[in-house]
Amino acid sequence: MVKIEEEEWYLSICQQLNDFCMKVEEKVHENQQKLMAREERNERKAKIMQERKLNAELTEQCARLSNRTDELARACNKFSKLSITDNDQLRLDNLKEGLEVSKELTGIRFDYSAPQNVIKGYIKSEYRKLLLPFEVDNPEALWSALRTGDCGPRGKENYNPN
Repeated sequence: MVKIEEEEWYLSICQQLNDFCMKVEEKVHENQQKLMAREERNERKAKIMQERKLNAELTEQCARLSNRTDELARACNKFSKLSITDNDQLRLDNLKEGLEVSKELTGIRFDYSAPQNVIKGYIKSEYRKLLLPFEVDNPEALWSALRTGDCGPRGKENYNPN
């Protein structure tokens, strides 16, 4: 008795099935390769799109900064052409001298680095050997503190404490 595995027609069918399976496997492998290539291409396209968007944003920001730089250059150029006239310089010198005299007469020294809504500094009275710091929100409180550190007895403004 002849086994079916040894029959010619059976062997032919098996060979055809094997060939068909090999072709199917090759096609599957080929399609998987194409799919992987498409996925990589899509990832690259997405990355390129993201980089283009970032590039556009950075280009826009660079243009704004360039415009701002031009504005600042124009402002610097404008200010560099300014000069103090002799009359203004004289007024400025007089105001500085007045400030120095006021500091000596009142004993008030202001802290110009304090916030704008706060008056800060100290009152110095050599006669009373007093150094009184102050920080006020109300200008009237400053005058009250000034009266505390006044220059000495009334009526003896020219008195020499030596």
